[in-house]
Amino acid sequence: MTATTADRPATAGFLDAMAALAGGVCVVTAAAADGTPAGFTSTAVMSLSRTPQLLAIGVQRGSRTLPLLQDGGRLALNILAADGESVSRRFADPAADRFAGLEWTAGEGGVPLLLAQSTHAVLCRVREEVAAGDHLLLIAGIDEIVPGRGGTGALVHHARRYHGIGA
Repeated sequence: MTATTADRPATAGFLDAMAALAGGVCVVTAAAADGTPAGFTSTAVMSLSRTPQLLAIGVQRGSRTLPLLQDGGRLALNILAADGESVSRRFADPAADRFAGLEWTAGEGGVPLLLAQSTHAVLCRVREEVAAGDHLLLIAGIDEIVPGRGGTGALVHHARRYHGIGA
């Protein structure tokens, strides 16, 4: 059987095309049973449904945060403000102590809310998981939307660079 494009590993063309797709930058956070915070940077997020209110997040199968999100886990989608590049880089770095010295508030179930760094924190509970190659697509129901900093614009990632917009 001939391999289709979908079966092949990522090529330079695929990576270049995806780099041209601008994406809002978020930090997905969760808390372990003992209250230890965890999180990662993501641009693989989308609004999925208005009724019921659902969003979808792509998560790498090897993510250390993934086990906290599975089986109905709680999470917060922290939508980073335009000046949030350093926070995004911190949560993208696997070696970083991601919460050290960072201001955050515990939301429902102890989930970290990065309100000082975000336009909004969207508290959710995972409803469904869908296998998607080397990722899982988590479908989450929205429980609460908490305003962060107002009037700050948003952080987007495009062409392998960060850009603050609307600030």
